[in-house]
Amino acid sequence: MSNPSDLLRAELRPYLRGYPTAHVCAAMTWRGALHVEGLRGKGPPPATDALFGLGSLTEVFTAALLSVMAERGDVRLDEPLGNLIPASLLNDEIARSITLEQLATHTSGLPHLPPNLDAAPRNPDDPFGGYSASLFGEFLRNYHPRRPPPHPSSESFLGMGVLGHALSRRMTLNYGHLMRDVLCKPMGLMDTTARVTEELAPRLLQGHTARGKPVPPWTFPALPGGGALHSTVGDVMRFLETGLGRGEPSFTKALYRMQAPRVKAGPFQRGLGWNVSQVRGKDVVWRSSVMGGYVGFMGLSVAADAAVVLLSDHGWSLFAALRGRVPLEAQGLALLSRFLPP
Repeated sequence: MSNPSDLLRAELRPYLRGYPTAHVCAAMTWRGALHVEGLRGKGPPPATDALFGLGSLTEVFTAALLSVMAERGDVRLDEPLGNLIPASLLNDEIARSITLEQLATHTSGLPHLPPNLDAAPRNPDDPFGGYSASLFGEFLRNYHPRRPPPHPSSESFLGMGVLGHALSRRMTLNYGHLMRDVLCKPMGLMDTTARVTEELAPRLLQGHTARGKPVPPWTFPALPGGGALHSTVGDVMRFLETGLGRGEPSFTKALYRMQAPRVKAGPFQRGLGWNVSQVRGKDVVWRSSVMGGYVGFMGLSVAADAAVVLLSDHGWSLFAALRGRVPLEAQGLALLSRFLPP
């Protein structure tokens, strides 16, 4: 295996050329050896403990919350929403039959975004910021799906928001406190949070457009389970290392369970919150995100005993967006495939 630093730089060179002012924090581990690096095409590189918005990488942590709570006996994966959300809020029988596992595998049939998102005050700088608890409640009360789940797997940001809401109701804690108490604190993820505290704020890198124009922070008052978390490459890597089997046994079991392929989703399969791709006959689990001026990739392979995290404070270019190519996704998968046994 090449020098880890050279490997990261070589793989990320095209990205840093295309987004020269982007701050990138990268971490990879192989067989227990960790390497962390701050990179930039032009200007000083970021500190490796810089905080980034995770965007939809949050969904993997929300699914982890489900898996850990199932391990503790707080919920069941096959538990229907009707057991967690009161009939006064969710009264449709088909909607009440959607299970927590179906939300986590995107087979619930829920649309990608809330149908009443346009009813919120329009703010392109913070598109979910005006989507309030009352609008979310209105959606739930008026949701009448035609067919019962499961449906073919189709990504639903809203579904992950509903999952976060349902888990919060079960434990009577808001999402941020639930994430802190059940997942982050016990796993030692001290820099992973739904609300950036005054203490963490100096380390937060602002999100930017592809061309480097600052982007105001996105907020998710009603759907935090879809995109609200912030973290560092070190914390995300600690989370992934637990999924590789290095960590407290009850957590390693819960995080390992998430990786099993459960449903087909086009070119890959889905586990709980994860995409699962076959690379040279081995499972690689991963997730990428472009949201709120940040892009991110996280992935691991138990077969390779390897994990990779790539976080950047620049969104995607129009060219990448039109082609549907999430920046850093190809690089993350390429790095992981390097570690796989032949």
